[in-house]
Amino acid sequence: MRPSAISYLLGMFLLLLGERMFGAADPFRYALSGLGILLTLVALGMVASKRNAATEAQRPAHAQALLYGGIGVGSLVLYGLSLDSVVDAIGFTDDLPQARYITVVSAIWPIVWLCGTVPFLAVERSLSVSPLLVMPSRIREAAGGGLSMALAIAMLFPLNYLASQHNQRWDFGYFKTARPGNSTQALVSGLDAPVRAYLFFPANTDVREEVRTYFDQLDGVNLDIQFVDHALEPELAKELKVRDNGSVVFARGEGDDLQTESIKIGTEFDKARRRLKKLDADVREALLQLARDKRTVYVTVGHGEFYWDSDTDPLRKLSTFKRVLTAMNFRVKELGLTEGLATEVPEDADVVLVAGPTLPMLEEELAALDTFRAKGGALWILGEPDMIDLSAVLGPVGVSIPSGQTLTSDQNIIPIFRAPRDKTNIVTNKYSTHPSVTTLSRNSDELIILALGAAPVQEEGKVSFKRTVAMRTMADVWSDDGNYSLDAGERRQTYNLLVAASGPAPDAEAEEAEFRVIVMGDATWATDAVLDPRRTPANVQLIADSIAWLAEDEALAGIVESEEDVKIEHSKEGQGLWFYGAAFIVPFGLLGLGLGRIRRRNKGGAA
Repeated sequence: MRPSAISYLLGMFLLLLGERMFGAADPFRYALSGLGILLTLVALGMVASKRNAATEAQRPAHAQALLYGGIGVGSLVLYGLSLDSVVDAIGFTDDLPQARYITVVSAIWPIVWLCGTVPFLAVERSLSVSPLLVMPSRIREAAGGGLSMALAIAMLFPLNYLASQHNQRWDFGYFKTARPGNSTQALVSGLDAPVRAYLFFPANTDVREEVRTYFDQLDGVNLDIQFVDHALEPELAKELKVRDNGSVVFARGEGDDLQTESIKIGTEFDKARRRLKKLDADVREALLQLARDKRTVYVTVGHGEFYWDSDTDPLRKLSTFKRVLTAMNFRVKELGLTEGLATEVPEDADVVLVAGPTLPMLEEELAALDTFRAKGGALWILGEPDMIDLSAVLGPVGVSIPSGQTLTSDQNIIPIFRAPRDKTNIVTNKYSTHPSVTTLSRNSDELIILALGAAPVQEEGKVSFKRTVAMRTMADVWSDDGNYSLDAGERRQTYNLLVAASGPAPDAEAEEAEFRVIVMGDATWATDAVLDPRRTPANVQLIADSIAWLAEDEALAGIVESEEDVKIEHSKEGQGLWFYGAAFIVPFGLLGLGLGRIRRRNKGGAA
C-alpha cells in the first residue's frame, strides 16, 4: 500500500476517534480531528505529486486516485454541515425543516465518503502492485469494483432508515404492574381523614385497566377512588391542576385547605410501562405527603461524619439515603455546633443520626445527645471501625463498638474492589423479630444485607430496659485486625451487627415516654456506593423499618412493591471491548479477511 493510502486511512481513523470519543468542547477532539484532516490533505497532496511526476500514459490512473480521494475528503465538508454548531448557525425557525435537514445531510455524507474512499483505496492498491506498468483497463476495473462495493454498502443506509421509520415491534419481555405492598396497605388503612384519588384516564385504554387493577386492591374507609376523563370534567381538572389524561391525583381537604399530590403515568402503554412497574412506590410517597405531617431527622455534622455533599466519596456519601428519608416525608437537617448541638438537640427533632464520625466531639455535644435520649428521643448510631469514642452516648444504652476491629470473611462476601479488602464486604440474613428489622425477618430468604467494613456491636453489662440484638453476621466471620487474614487468636463466629434498645425515658415530662436507640456497626451500608433499590433492596428496606420504629410509626415499615427490571451493568473494560470491537476490530477484521482472500486468489491465477 502506498504512503498516500496509509496517510489517508490514518487521517480518517484519527478523525473518527476525535469525533466519536470526545465531547464537543474537548481539546483532544480538536487535536485528533485536526490532525486527521491534515493527514487526509497530505495524502491528496502525495497523489497530486505522483500525478505531476508520472508519464502521459500513467497520469489518468493517478488522476482517478486523486478524484476519488477528493470525493472522500469532500464528504467531510458535508459531515461538517451536520454538526450542531452549523445547524444552530443556519437558524431554522421550525423543528420540522431542521429535522429534515439533519436527516438528509446525515444520510448523504457517509454515502459520499464510501463512494470516494473505497474506489480510492482500490486504485491505490492497483498502483502499488504495478507502479511502473500501469494498465488503464486494470485501473478502471479496480475503480469500478470499488464504486460498486461502496454503492452496495450504501444501500444499507436508506434501508435501515426506512426500517426504523416503519418498524413493527413485538415485545415478549416481562411486564407486570406493581401490586400494593403491605406498607401502602397499612398507610391506606390508617388514614385518619378522607383522601380522594382521582384517576384521569379515558375509557377502554390499557393503562386505565392496569391502574384499575392496582387500586382495586387498596382497601381503606377513608380512601375514595374515582375514575374521570379530563375532557368530561374540565372544572375538576382545573381545580386539581391537571392538564390532560394520564395522571393520578390524591386530594385532601376542600377549598383553601385543599392539598393535592399527583403522579404522572401517561396514556400510551409503551411509555407508561416504567411508571406502572413502580406505581406502588409512587402511590405510597404521595399518600405519605398527604397523610403524615413532616417529621425531622437531624444528622450530626462537623466531625468527619458520612454526609451527602456532592464532593463526598461515594463510600461515605449519603445522598441516596437522604432521598429515601425525604420520600418517606421526613425533613433532613444538619446538626452541629452552629445549630446548637453543644447546648441541646432542637425541639423539633424526631430522630438524630450519628454516622461514623472520625473527629472528636465536644463533651457538651455528647452530653446533649444523651440528654435528648433520656428525654424520650430517638438516636440512630451508625458506627465504623475507625470511629471516634462514643462511649458517652453508647454506654448508657449498654453497648460499645471496639475500635480497629473489622468484621471479615472469606466465604459469604461480594467482591467489589477486586482486592483483599473485599473480604470485609460481608452479607447476612440473620435477623431477629425486632420491629426495626421486621420486614427483613419475614423475607430473609430474599432480603440480604450488604455491609462494607463493619465493626462488631458488643453488649455491655446488664440493663434495666429492653435491649435486643436485631441482626447478626453469618458464622464464618471473624473480627480482623486489618491484615485480612485469620490469625491466631481470631476465630470464626457470629457477631452482633445491629442492637436496638428502648425503655422508659427518665428525664421525660410524660411518664409513658420512652427512648429508642439503634446502634449498627456499619455506616457504609447506607452510602451511595451500596444503596440501590434494585440491587440491594434489603439495605433500603432497613432504612424504612428502622426509621418506622424510631419514629414510632408502623405504617412506614413494610414492603414497597416494584416490578422494575434490575439494570444490567457492564464494567468500563467490558464497555471498551464492545466499543472497539464494533467500531474497529470487526470491520477491519473483515476487511483483512477479504484482502487476504483476494491476494491468495491473485497468486493462484498467476501460478
